[in-house]
Amino acid sequence: MSKLKAFTLLDYRTMKPYLTGKKMLIYATVAMFLSAVSIVEISLGIGLMLGTLFISYPFAIGEKSNLDALYVTLSVNRKTVVLGRYLFSFLLNLCAISFSFVFAMLGVLGARLAGNFQNGGGGSLAFILAMPALLLLIQSVQLPIYFKYGYTRAKFLSVVPFALFMAGYGAFVSMAKKSGIIASLSMSLSGILSNGVLTTALIVFVLALAVYVSYGLSVAFYSKREF
Repeated sequence: MSKLKAFTLLDYRTMKPYLTGKKMLIYATVAMFLSAVSIVEISLGIGLMLGTLFISYPFAIGEKSNLDALYVTLSVNRKTVVLGRYLFSFLLNLCAISFSFVFAMLGVLGARLAGNFQNGGGGSLAFILAMPALLLLIQSVQLPIYFKYGYTRAKFLSVVPFALFMAGYGAFVSMAKKSGIIASLSMSLSGILSNGVLTTALIVFVLALAVYVSYGLSVAFYSKREF
């Protein structure tokens, strides 16, 4: 447990110099502005962007400084490295989402007090809660790729699954509209989503399964790499 905590803190300290006040001020300003002129969901996208961007930093810094070889020298178990990186990513996600949410609310409050923007306001609660879930799913795909190939090679590869997903989704929607599948699927999904307990349980199960599979793949990939 002490090694796991130490490794998680090490990840934080390696990327801390890159979390400058100037960068955070820019992100905060953008989040406030977007929530003032649009809706909260758009502003929360800043948190999603920060989460997916920052989880790559420890891999990039570790590769540049050859920290993986140092872990081997210090006899740090590779499972500890992977678990520590996942724990760090989880905490980073909480901070990124919380950061964007706080400043989004400040933007909404400022817009309402000033009365200058008509669009500033809260959005769908379901959509807002879906943002962290989407972030978790994205990173569940990214992390095993980083552990398998390292930052330099994975920098491009980590984008490929999402490009394929979007292309496949577009093709499915196009074909489904012609065949009338969309209408039947919408009716089925509306029945499932109308049950809040069932929906929550389903989402938690899918997320837990995604993280479990992702962690298992990361351990398997990282264990086979040589440093």
